[in-house]
Amino acid sequence: MDFKTLFLALLAGILVNNYVFERFLGVTPFLGYAKFGKKTAAVGLALTVTLVLSAAVIWPVNVYVLTPLKLGYLQLLVYVALILLILYLVQLVCGKKLGVYFPLLALNAALLGGGLLASESYAESLVAALGVGLGFLLGMPMFAALIDRLEEVYIPKAFRGLPIRLLTASIISMALLAFK
Repeated sequence: MDFKTLFLALLAGILVNNYVFERFLGVTPFLGYAKFGKKTAAVGLALTVTLVLSAAVIWPVNVYVLTPLKLGYLQLLVYVALILLILYLVQLVCGKKLGVYFPLLALNAALLGGGLLASESYAESLVAALGVGLGFLLGMPMFAALIDRLEEVYIPKAFRGLPIRLLTASIISMALLAFK
């Protein structure tokens, strides 16, 4: 595995295969809780760390345990258990910084998608997880800023709230298609 392949996997995770805007995995923080304020960085960083750590654990478990023992049907259950364990350990290290956002991260589909859509090599899986986490981390403040700007202008009553957020996410998704 050369540096160019790993760098392209990182860029793909951030821009091209952005889980939130391109695959709509883990979109709950963007649509429902866009006003994190100062917690935006902490939540995004916790998700990034959890994604990388879960990729570091899930890939070997899948390759060396589940596949050889033909236990692929337990993949989802094992991944969820491992992700929750890793997220709990991240919560212990972070202290009370995540607070009420811990359940939001625990139920985030981006974490599960990172495990289910793992790459063929260990290094590429780790770099792709880092790219996905950085894409999430960069996308959160951008989306929150857009939502703040939208609150300053007049929006027809039918589009206020969730509909305008979905439209905004769709436009960002179309813009990211340019990187494909």
